[in-house]
Amino acid sequence: MADCLNKCYDAVEKRIGAVFSRYGRFVARNPWKIIIIGILINGLLSIGMLRLNVVIDVQRVYTPIGSQASKDSDKLSDIFPDMSGSNFIGYQMPNFGRYGEVIVIPKSGNILDGVFLTQLIELYNLLLSIETSDDNGRTVTLNEICARFHGTCSIDGDIFVDTQFISDINSSNPIPFPYYNHASRGQIYYEQLIGGVNISLNNLVSAKMLIMRVNLRTDTEYFSETAKNWQNSFLSQIKEYSSNHFDIAFSHSDSLSEELNENVSGDILIFSITFTIMITYACVATMTARCDVVGQRSNLGFAGVIAAGLAIVSAFGLGSACGVEFVSIVGVVPFLIIGIGVDDMFMLMSGITSTNYADDVETRVGETMRTSGVSITITSLTDLLAFAAGASSIFLSVRNFCIYCGIAVVFCYINQATIFIACIAVNEKRTAENRHYASCFKVKTPSEEGTKNCYMLCCTGRKPKNQSESESYLDKLPKLLLPKIILPSPAKIIILVLFAGYLGVSIFGVTQMEQGIELKNLVAKTSYYYEYRDHLDNNFPLGTPLSIVFDRPLAYSDATVQANIDTLLSNLKSENTVQDNLEINWLSEYKKDTTNYNDATEQNFISGLQKFLIIPSNTRFRNDVVINYSNTSITASRVHLISESIKQSQEQGKFMLRMREVVSHSPLSVFAFSPAFLFYEQYVAILSQTLQTVGIAVAMVFFVTCIFMPHPLLLLYITTTVAMITLGIFGFLSFLDLTLSAITMIHIIMSIGFSVDFAAHICHGYMISSGANRNEKMKSGIERSGAPIFHGAISSLLGVVMLAAAKSYIFYSFFQVMSLVITFGILHALFLLPVILSLIGPSAQGMGSKVDIKLEDEKDRPNTKQNETGAHVPLSDLGREESSVSPATHIWTVVKSDDSFDRKGLT
Repeated sequence: MADCLNKCYDAVEKRIGAVFSRYGRFVARNPWKIIIIGILINGLLSIGMLRLNVVIDVQRVYTPIGSQASKDSDKLSDIFPDMSGSNFIGYQMPNFGRYGEVIVIPKSGNILDGVFLTQLIELYNLLLSIETSDDNGRTVTLNEICARFHGTCSIDGDIFVDTQFISDINSSNPIPFPYYNHASRGQIYYEQLIGGVNISLNNLVSAKMLIMRVNLRTDTEYFSETAKNWQNSFLSQIKEYSSNHFDIAFSHSDSLSEELNENVSGDILIFSITFTIMITYACVATMTARCDVVGQRSNLGFAGVIAAGLAIVSAFGLGSACGVEFVSIVGVVPFLIIGIGVDDMFMLMSGITSTNYADDVETRVGETMRTSGVSITITSLTDLLAFAAGASSIFLSVRNFCIYCGIAVVFCYINQATIFIACIAVNEKRTAENRHYASCFKVKTPSEEGTKNCYMLCCTGRKPKNQSESESYLDKLPKLLLPKIILPSPAKIIILVLFAGYLGVSIFGVTQMEQGIELKNLVAKTSYYYEYRDHLDNNFPLGTPLSIVFDRPLAYSDATVQANIDTLLSNLKSENTVQDNLEINWLSEYKKDTTNYNDATEQNFISGLQKFLIIPSNTRFRNDVVINYSNTSITASRVHLISESIKQSQEQGKFMLRMREVVSHSPLSVFAFSPAFLFYEQYVAILSQTLQTVGIAVAMVFFVTCIFMPHPLLLLYITTTVAMITLGIFGFLSFLDLTLSAITMIHIIMSIGFSVDFAAHICHGYMISSGANRNEKMKSGIERSGAPIFHGAISSLLGVVMLAAAKSYIFYSFFQVMSLVITFGILHALFLLPVILSLIGPSAQGMGSKVDIKLEDEKDRPNTKQNETGAHVPLSDLGREESSVSPATHIWTVVKSDDSFDRKGLT
């Protein structure tokens, strides 16, 4: 059975490898044409960035597309017209509207202070005086664009600067809570406008802070756009304001989106530093240990990073040209792709150093693509399919991030397989012609010159004779240390025990994982919005206005209909998440009006209702009832409740679902809505969406692995490794104080691709290596793939390490999770998988590479001799059979067949 599986794997490997080998030979014959064409195509695609469309609306980007809340919001807008220009009431809005808001914190510690309230009038007057310009340049005052109620600007919290309220404070009159009884305005509900309250006998004793909120008109496009301009004027003036009597924190309706975008845009500047670090590392890591101006490969390190950089601009250009909107989190794509590109670069360079140095350049490049080309194809495909799974997400941020990443992965692969492999061919032709690595002038070999050491170092050199001479010191490190660390039996036991502990810790972490995200964490701690949101979350009640909307015509004069409405409201208020002392109900208030109420017929009912709504004190109900043009039917209406203060995101999601469940049991056509539901939707959808996307991605990984590495054990090991790493990411989120959100969902999708990269490289290295037993085969696999995996991990870490200094939550959390992914990935690939493969991997009998890993130096080859070309030729028959081959025309390689070693002479 094992032989059959190995033969199947070998057959697939040979067929796929043959295709890549032919392609590699083609590139080696036409390197300059491919380089020039590749750069031109990348340059042309980058022009598409001129159409880059940046979207910063947090609500649109980080909440589910087409959610029930967004549909209900649209429905509400269609049913009830925007009355912000004449009869504005905040809790009736289908969204959060436009506003400028100030949290005022008195230095005395209590808002019930006459001196403080007198000084507060100064701030209130400042708000009223703020002007702006419309898009035509005309000066616009607040009075022109403010939302209006009772003919004046609607400013929440203006009660605190009202002369009656200040007089009551100065006279030490008790302040009723949560309603204040105003002589002309009636009862004013203010509970949501004060924070840090102290209540006694239904009277307000003290409060630490209050809110003043200027509401703006949105009933036409002109007013909505001009309101945006006013918000900017508000922000610039309020930032300069200060008082000796109180401190302030402030925000407006677009603050979160703007601050998030500003932080991300600022942090993108870090990429220039990261790009420099990556080029430096790539050049150093590819610098050969042998001091030689011909054999140096640092120019290839530079070329590999440039190829990855070109992939990034091409992806952004193509994505923009196709109309894919650029969301803030796409800003981390360059950091991700530069790591993937450099990983592929090191794998290809490992492939060229493992080839036979006696072969011509065309053969060696073909052999590189046969081995390493297949390896980067596997990892690129799995990365692409993982992002393809994420592209189906209902979150715009996740979807667009994955689209941009998927495109970038494709171009990264294409550039490495064209531009970079062509650069390898050019470099190999240069060394074959004994040319200087920088100037490309031909130089003399060291043997042709005498004693000038400095001259020999700078101006002489020769082609490397073997793999050892081509490698850098960093290349040698993994294969020297890892086999000694992981292959002894005691070490294997310790490694297995440690990974069992890792699984246990990860599972525990999953049980502690929370969903959702605190909005203040999306911006830097130095942001004005962070301070504002911190005060709001920690001091003010987070009660949510809840609208119960009856969206179909009903016979409201019918006692049965009224009973159904009363029953529904009673059921809702019986929930412990809904306040039972607050109900804004036009029907119940109308029924109390004995003068106008008449339910004899529906026509009488509507006629009396219209008279009821004309009364000034009942104007707040006018927006809650929609009567048809013929005044014969009430086509829609709504009633308002308010929730208790719910601060945990998961509880907020449950509250939304529970409200929908309760109203679904009513025989009436009704739905529950709150603008906050637009954000609550993500708390409900995020877990199922993440698990679904991860499941699809893992299935795709399994599919790709099945095609390129059709061995059941490899399928099992790679899929299990991906699952273990993903479990670790889920589990360690809680240890990093991260929650499961649309942002970390992206990180988890990304981790799948990286997990496969590491696992596939080591498994593929194992399968194409030779050895008398599993330990020897694994040792050869580490020698072949250990260095590229090591370099890939280090370069990926260098690619994100600068993000540790990022201001934005998006970039910093990316750094945290990416560090976990790389750490877990390299530990699984270089410790756990080698142990598993050395114990119960596919049998040692199978296909090795055409040229197996070469030993470090001549003393390790007692039965071979190195000729003038650098090739090792056999001096004996290696214990099998006699053979006499001229070392000048043939070399020997040991190639595994089914049950024995065959020696094959290669011309």
